Amino acid sequence: MELIDILNEHGQPTGEILPKREVHRHGHFHASTHLWLYTKSGKVVLQLRAAIKPNFPNCWDVSVAGHISAGETALDTAVREAQEELGISVQKENLQQIGRFRIDYQHAEDYRDREFITIFACEIPDAPLNVTLQVEVVADVTLIPLAQVEQELADPELAKKYVPFNKAYAKEVFDKLNGF
Repeated sequence: MELIDILNEHGQPTGEILPKREVHRHGHFHASTHLWLYTKSGKVVLQLRAAIKPNFPNCWDVSVAGHISAGETALDTAVREAQEELGISVQKENLQQIGRFRIDYQHAEDYRDREFITIFACEIPDAPLNVTLQVEVVADVTLIPLAQVEQELADPELAKKYVPFNKAYAKEVFDKLNGF
């Protein structure tokens, strides 16, 4: 059972810790991380969410994402999740924090996602991906030009194959990734 630190509406810890399922059922604010893996040639790694995921199954998503467990840091979570989800070892010193974003999505009557997301980027070699997928979470990965992702997200029909990225989030992240 994964335990999560509860945050207030400003992203500060309240001191309360609850199981992840309770956090979502009651819509408590909590913390997560996103890690965007990118290459110098302008490509990013996307993961295809597993069909059994409760929200956005079979949709393309950020390279790596995960909830920050109680007592864990955002940086520790990014490193842990890269290893768990993709079997990729990343070093803390190679991760660049590129943003922090707040989301509030009501996925279902008993599933509300209210997160403060710490966003990292990490350069990887421009070579074929060598991954070991956590199959209950990730069905596939792809290395795709960021420009193609941006074009597809701008097309309402093509955008359906992606987790819906908040426009402000996508602009902030993609602007920074394009700057590398």
